[in-house]
Amino acid sequence: MSEQPEPRAKRGGLFSRRNVVLLSLAGGLVSLLGVTRTWITVPPPSSGVQLGAVSVSGTEAASAVMALTVVGLACAVAATISGPIARYIVAVVQALVGAAIVGFVIPVVADPATAASSKVGKAFGVATVDTSYAVSAWPWVSVAGGVLVLLGAVSLALGSRGWRNGHRYERTSSGRAVVTETTMDDIDRWDAFTEGTDPTDGEDGIRGARFH
Repeated sequence: MSEQPEPRAKRGGLFSRRNVVLLSLAGGLVSLLGVTRTWITVPPPSSGVQLGAVSVSGTEAASAVMALTVVGLACAVAATISGPIARYIVAVVQALVGAAIVGFVIPVVADPATAASSKVGKAFGVATVDTSYAVSAWPWVSVAGGVLVLLGAVSLALGSRGWRNGHRYERTSSGRAVVTETTMDDIDRWDAFTEGTDPTDGEDGIRGARFH
């Protein structure tokens, strides 16, 4: 007897696997974009020596943000292959990562002199200089990425209960259990493509996914 596929609305809704994973990945990539850019520019102090301005990147001002971003991206990937219980654990870790990204960026914006002191000290010989510290918009890009990572974690916790675990199979007239087009979701199709198979090929279902 064939197992009925899940309703399409349940699999393709707001909290679908694809939407949640894409939200989490987007957050990680946005944070990564922000942290690799220049956050602080420090003009040289007024002196007789001609010195150039010092540029401080996000990785130099808040090195933890890069590591947290990598963990956030790993959580997004882990969510696609984890079981129901593990997904809640991933959601908790991802939520902490998103909050931590925001938590590490805000102090840099609030006190750029302290964040830039190490590089300023190497360039000018003193940890701080009596000049204006120009903070770019890139730290806020990383903040936005952290918020997206956090929202992805909340979406994962709320929506993953409706996700299917593994493939659903239908039994054909010949008695073989196969994955068919009607029982696939977007993740299933992507898996098929990465394995070098055509998810729409064959009369009985996916080529290479037949089980006797």
